[in-house]
Amino acid sequence: MTSDKPVVASENTSSTAAFVTPSPAGLINDALPPAYLECDLVIVFDTESSNVPNEEKTTEAIEDAFRFLLAELVNAGFCFKVRVNKPGSVFIFVKASDAIVSIASYRSQIKDWLYGIRTSAPVVPASQGTLGDDFTTAERLRLVHDRLTNAPKDHGLGITPGQGDWVFVKSIFALHDPQFNVAWIKRWSTKWVLDDAELDIIKNTFGEKIALYFAFLQYYFARLLFPTVVGVVAFFFLPPYSPIFAIISCLWCCVFVESWKHREVELAVKWGVKGCSGLDTHRATFKGESEREDPITGAVVQYYPSWKRVIKQFTAIPTALTAGMMLMGVQAIVFAIEIFLSEIYDGPLKQYLVFLPTALLATLVPTFTAFYNIIATSMTDWENHATERTYETAMTQKMFVLNFLTSYMGLFLSSYVYLPFGHLIAPNMDFISATMQRFIGEKASAKNFTINTLRLRQQYIYFTATAQLVNFFVETLLPYIQRRAFKEAKKLQEKVTGACTEAFKDDEVESPFLARVRAEVDFPDYEVGEDYREMVVQFGYLSLFATVWPLAPLISFINNWVELRGDAVKICLDTKRPIPSKAETIGPWLNNLIFLTWLGSLTTSSLVSMYRLSPTDPDCPYLVSTRPWVLLAIVLLSEHVYFAGRYLIGYIYDALDSTVVQNYQRQKYLNRQQTLKRSLPEAEPIETLEHDEIVVTEEERDEWRAAIAEAVVTLKTSLVKNETDKKEE
Repeated sequence: MTSDKPVVASENTSSTAAFVTPSPAGLINDALPPAYLECDLVIVFDTESSNVPNEEKTTEAIEDAFRFLLAELVNAGFCFKVRVNKPGSVFIFVKASDAIVSIASYRSQIKDWLYGIRTSAPVVPASQGTLGDDFTTAERLRLVHDRLTNAPKDHGLGITPGQGDWVFVKSIFALHDPQFNVAWIKRWSTKWVLDDAELDIIKNTFGEKIALYFAFLQYYFARLLFPTVVGVVAFFFLPPYSPIFAIISCLWCCVFVESWKHREVELAVKWGVKGCSGLDTHRATFKGESEREDPITGAVVQYYPSWKRVIKQFTAIPTALTAGMMLMGVQAIVFAIEIFLSEIYDGPLKQYLVFLPTALLATLVPTFTAFYNIIATSMTDWENHATERTYETAMTQKMFVLNFLTSYMGLFLSSYVYLPFGHLIAPNMDFISATMQRFIGEKASAKNFTINTLRLRQQYIYFTATAQLVNFFVETLLPYIQRRAFKEAKKLQEKVTGACTEAFKDDEVESPFLARVRAEVDFPDYEVGEDYREMVVQFGYLSLFATVWPLAPLISFINNWVELRGDAVKICLDTKRPIPSKAETIGPWLNNLIFLTWLGSLTTSSLVSMYRLSPTDPDCPYLVSTRPWVLLAIVLLSEHVYFAGRYLIGYIYDALDSTVVQNYQRQKYLNRQQTLKRSLPEAEPIETLEHDEIVVTEEERDEWRAAIAEAVVTLKTSLVKNETDKKEE
């Protein structure tokens, strides 16, 4: 093991969050690290990397890569400790000194000011080794992570897990704060509404990107109260497919989207990230074809022709269309099978065969989705995006197309195929009977076939109620249950076989903490895009088909109250701690909301026009009596009214600037005036931070060499154990 003495003399001594007594429930491993193992981030060095051929995984190559990594950390001013994770894998607990974080913070503030994100020039810190009282945990983790992973031209070490010189680096992650997690879950379990102070806590702990998601979910939840009340009234007092409820629903969708656009601007201004989208993080995997001088900065940069990327993106369109058509075909076939088995077929085993369509969808759709994810990821990587923002946008839009088809295709088929044209099945019953008799030896007994007029509503209730409940269980509770079950199964196996997978006996003081780290390293990464996708899909159900069942907003309202708390629990218990990052908007998801609102104006008007005056006689086969040209005219009129209404609502919100935005604009004006005065000869120049490189004594270098040597010994212990296990197998 490495010495308990710090590798670098200047360690971070900033205090952590106030102590909170853990919950008796014991849902979270609350083992705290010994003082000498406190860290900012953990690097997982895994010698079983799949990116390296087995013949190249020599002990010498592994040790060289390990020494190189530690040397880079030391030269950048980081402290480190090394502990064994499992055979063939070690943890590197990395901690940055306050001096390093202070310099990185000031550099970040200067950059924000130059790009117009900050409204005032940053103040030079009184000391390079101190951090302000308002310095947050999220800011520290973001700066340290950027220092490790950013490209050298962006003042980073360029450590990219699994790439280049870092093929043995499996991951870089932040450890959870168990005290905060317990207090967070406990506090949210007793609160009905999350205020701005709560959002600020999330922002200070997990960063603006995560806080913005919770702000969106809270805002969406609160705004659902209005359509919930209207929907309950419409369900009890208005006829089905009521034009009044349809108009109110469409109007609410427009108001919600336009009001959220202003809400996110207000939050961006308040959190000091307005305009941060212009500061794109360069992708480490971006490969330029040549080097050119940047026409703006004059720096030599990697260049990749934009026209080539555009061609690649257009090439992706046929692939996406093909995948979409295949998925539509699968769903259409399963839909036809479901209609046949439930409403036409009356032969043997019908009570079991009616579950066949559900089984097919449960098997085929996830399989197809996983296959499409692989294709979409490969295509987005092939497009060679230079920044993380453009990559994320391209990937999000590809996935939205698939989610749109998987979520709404069944409802579209019922609305515009089965109900309008289902009466055409009855005249062809003789043909169906003959076909059945030829292939399966059975006749169709449903000679008096009638359309199931409740089918659309039944489907919609399933998607908005039952499916959301199932999704919550799968997303939040199932991972925890699986993890506990696997843990107990592992203990039972070790008890039966007498085997122990522990690499070696941990230090008694460190053992509880290392057990927590080993548990967290196996957690999946938290993907905020998945939670956005879930909410956008739910919004689509409300905007596209709310007129089918007016109680859908009530179900969504209840679900989102639970979802707010469930997502917090998921972050604490089921995923790695998110690496903080800046964000001023929900990104491409906002465009998807706008698209669903527009499409909802078409579907809502068409559904009302088609089914509002449907005959009440259950034996009548014609459910749609609206003439096609009338239906087309109503849809076009609705679309034009939507655009006019959206423009008017946007104009009203633009005219009603919030006080936060007004103060922001005023501060920018005052700062421009101040800068103008400073530009005069007699004015005092703007302060800048001038610092010398960290002075390293020879004694400190000897300590570094000794620490690296001891870390290599720890790695060798893991490697020996790994080789022994392989021989025993």
